[in-house]
Amino acid sequence: MNPGGGGVNVARAVLELGGDPLAVVALGGHVGSLLADSLRRSGVALHRISARGATRQNFAVTERTSGKQYRFVHGGTRMSFAEWTRCLEATVEAAAHAACVVASSSLPPGVPVDAFAVLASRLEPLGIPIIIDTSGPALLAAMKAPVDLVKPSVNELRAVAGRALTCNEHYEAAARALLRSGRCKTVAVSLGGEGALFVPRDDDSFVVRAPEVRAVNTTGAGDSMVAGIAMSLARGDTLIDAARLGVAAGTAAVLAQGTSLCRRDDVLSLLAHTMVS
Repeated sequence: MNPGGGGVNVARAVLELGGDPLAVVALGGHVGSLLADSLRRSGVALHRISARGATRQNFAVTERTSGKQYRFVHGGTRMSFAEWTRCLEATVEAAAHAACVVASSSLPPGVPVDAFAVLASRLEPLGIPIIIDTSGPALLAAMKAPVDLVKPSVNELRAVAGRALTCNEHYEAAARALLRSGRCKTVAVSLGGEGALFVPRDDDSFVVRAPEVRAVNTTGAGDSMVAGIAMSLARGDTLIDAARLGVAAGTAAVLAQGTSLCRRDDVLSLLAHTMVS
């Protein structure tokens, strides 16, 4: 058993990469307490927002003969207005001392689709990088906010584009259309084993590719990628440098068994061979 969920995984990976993360998480019930204890033991600082609903517990199964992985993901419990606004206010307060903010995961029932967009607008005066990793209507709403980077997968990009997308040219066209719809600066499309396509609003797109590896487990690969990007942007690195570290971290994550994330030594080893094209 490991603590998980988008933002929690990002915080765990940031810690592994040498950062100092604070996770703002709504937790409820016995599983929520287990998750909080596990996070604290791992060294991740936690701001816990108490929730009435029980925190969900998901699991992944790997079929040994084929290597295929199956994920069993339950829906989140409904959050009240008071609960999700406490999360927002706690994040805004903590961001005053942060070098980067990541808002990650799907939005549970009861939370409006523009919650991440509202958060980004509240954080704009701080002038720090804001990364949002979500999908569907929440992703479309985030595009209209002052966000530095969003990270849809290919399937998530297809869903919001509403059409078939089969190659990098299609992905870039869909990303450009999203950028024209609002204020977001960069769309990073994760391509799985192919790396990631980065489409900046005001510059040429580029693809970052990592060396080929044998994938053992894909759980948390996208979250590790976001963690690498966040770490780099927090240091003031260029987008290309942030993209390389992100792809190296995401690739490193697939080398680990179970729900483990990227390991720092693996990330540094892969980074030396992570190329931009």
